[in-house]
Amino acid sequence: MGNTLAKTRTLVLSAGLIVGLTSGTAAVAVADPAPAACAATSAHLPGHAQGPSGCEDPWAMLPIDLGEPTPGATDDWQTTDTAGVGYAVPADWTGHAIVGDGGSGHEWESPDVAVTDFYGDVYWRILVQSPFVFQEMPDPADLNDLGYHASYIEIEGASEAVLVASQYGHWADGSVQAIQFEVYVQSASTGIVTRFMGELPAGEEGQFLLDNFVPTIQP
Repeated sequence: MGNTLAKTRTLVLSAGLIVGLTSGTAAVAVADPAPAACAATSAHLPGHAQGPSGCEDPWAMLPIDLGEPTPGATDDWQTTDTAGVGYAVPADWTGHAIVGDGGSGHEWESPDVAVTDFYGDVYWRILVQSPFVFQEMPDPADLNDLGYHASYIEIEGASEAVLVASQYGHWADGSVQAIQFEVYVQSASTGIVTRFMGELPAGEEGQFLLDNFVPTIQP
């Protein structure tokens, strides 16, 4: 039962991440989105698309920048890979295979509960999808014009990498603040686009995890 609920919750989240930056015309297919979908659509709107009606004003999000990694912070983290793209996650996080809106990948969850919703306990998480199908690298300028906080970042082995990160209400409980982030990485050798995304605790704890997680990516 627990696995079924976890998969259902993942699919609900993935359904909210509905608009990839494809080479064709994209459209938002949600007429009256639930709060979960509103919170999750942030980085997926191309410049010519409009956000779902009824969603929170994106300008209300608190921008999050990538800080410097802490020396030695990842010494005890577990090193793994998804489809040949390596990265590290905290030692006590657990992972399982998933299939989301961008294809197959892995979802990693912290031992700490973020919120409790209809499906039960929701954990802080990182979702990795590689290759991220039907996806071109987003343009930070287009996203920023829409009110989202995006920037290019340097990732070893990448031809291009983009971070989109803000702090606002968790998709399952708006009263709980969370850092919502996405990192798009295009491999310099293969051209494959990988997407990392997830929800981290607000404030210093989440900033620490983001700062030390992102620089570990090795396409």
